[in-house]
Amino acid sequence: MDKKTRRAMLKVRVRVPATAANLGAGFNCLGLALELYNIFEVRECRAGIKIEITGKEKDVLPKNKTNLFLQAAERVFKKCGYVPKGLRIKINSCIPIARGLGSSASSIVAGAVAANELCKRKLSCDELIQLCAELEGHADNIVAAFLGGLTICGFKNRQLFYKKLFVRYGLRAIIAIPKRLTVKTKDAVEVLPKRVPFEDAVFNISRVAFFVSGIMSDELELMGLGMEDRLHQPYRKALIPGLEDVFATAKKAGAHGVALSGSGSSVVALTHRYPYPIGRAMREAFKRHGIEAKIVVLDADNDGVKVQAKKI
Repeated sequence: MDKKTRRAMLKVRVRVPATAANLGAGFNCLGLALELYNIFEVRECRAGIKIEITGKEKDVLPKNKTNLFLQAAERVFKKCGYVPKGLRIKINSCIPIARGLGSSASSIVAGAVAANELCKRKLSCDELIQLCAELEGHADNIVAAFLGGLTICGFKNRQLFYKKLFVRYGLRAIIAIPKRLTVKTKDAVEVLPKRVPFEDAVFNISRVAFFVSGIMSDELELMGLGMEDRLHQPYRKALIPGLEDVFATAKKAGAHGVALSGSGSSVVALTHRYPYPIGRAMREAFKRHGIEAKIVVLDADNDGVKVQAKKI
């Protein structure tokens, strides 16, 4: 590879936020982007694929072809008809894995977006979102990670539709992250019933409407009412000891609403009040049930995926 070719190559840096999906009643359709990030860098090289991982989750993520960043990138390359000579990938992984905070979605979004940059942006944002959602298997985390803010998504005739809402500044997310308790998406799906009572479906429809209305009007009491759920959390509480206690304690301490983050094991409480007493109360509630939890207080991310590409 001569110097002229080397100068023309791209180095792509992608930052993707963590996400809290479902938010109670919005099962598989609501997502909230958060100011906690995974950062990815990729450049094309002469040959071979090398993945270097740093950060808090460096010992968990794979460095082979099962890595979701690489899988998403390869799907984009195939769709664009491009075959890179080789890739050097660096991942700084800070989003906890198997805790319901969108770690897999961040890798998928980053891989697709970075590969699209190397392919001179042949695919539109919508094409990338559709591709990422297909790989992830559900779209709530994907759309939130890609667009930022609060996102709503759903399918019609296998076509994904989505909408982003700007989240006003001042809304705080208090996340209780169990240190040794993980929940695999597969396990969280298997505990769900095949059918739900009609009245439970109606209950959740009303709560989603309350949640979106509360966010848009800044009526956080209404938003909190919208975080009540009957479709998935009652069944998933068996996977997370003390979940109901954590919910009740967070509300008593001042949270407007509280829910599982995604399928868990993390719990997210939302408020515009002072967040730290709520976090301490959530940690103590988990501790009563033998679970050590880390508390993180985050603002909403309204930007979504951020990309920087430069010639090297």
